[in-house]
Amino acid sequence: MKRQHLVAAALAVTGFGAVAFGIYQDALHVAPMYDGTIETGWGGSLNHEERLLARLGALGAVGGIAALRWRQLAIVPAVTGAIVLFYPLRAIVQWTTHPGLYTEVPAHDGGVTRFVLGAEPFFLIAGGALLVGAAVLRWRSNSNSDDSNSVPADGPSST
Repeated sequence: MKRQHLVAAALAVTGFGAVAFGIYQDALHVAPMYDGTIETGWGGSLNHEERLLARLGALGAVGGIAALRWRQLAIVPAVTGAIVLFYPLRAIVQWTTHPGLYTEVPAHDGGVTRFVLGAEPFFLIAGGALLVGAAVLRWRSNSNSDDSNSVPADGPSST
């Protein structure tokens, strides 16, 4: 087994770890030195999109490990990583186009507050990038397995 193949599998597993850790973080925070809270409509359990992201990360990690044997399966972490990358990038674009992110907004008590990005989008971007990087690294390697004991067909024979 080539070392490059193992590094690709380790990147895929690390990408899944980043996604799994990221979905348990908050997407938005109240900026320091401001008063305010962010109320969500759910009671702290994972929502549908976060469960989907966890499944995609796990599928990408399994695909990265399976690509150790079958190089063509490197497409699995590439596709799942691209989907994982789409979610936080879409959310960031949506939040920045509305005048609530990084700008002062009025609070219920008459004061102002400012919302900033939490850790979730950054961990998801890192996890998706690691999954895509694992796929690219494995796909760029030239062989399915390391056959270092085989003799090339054009090489000299030992007779």
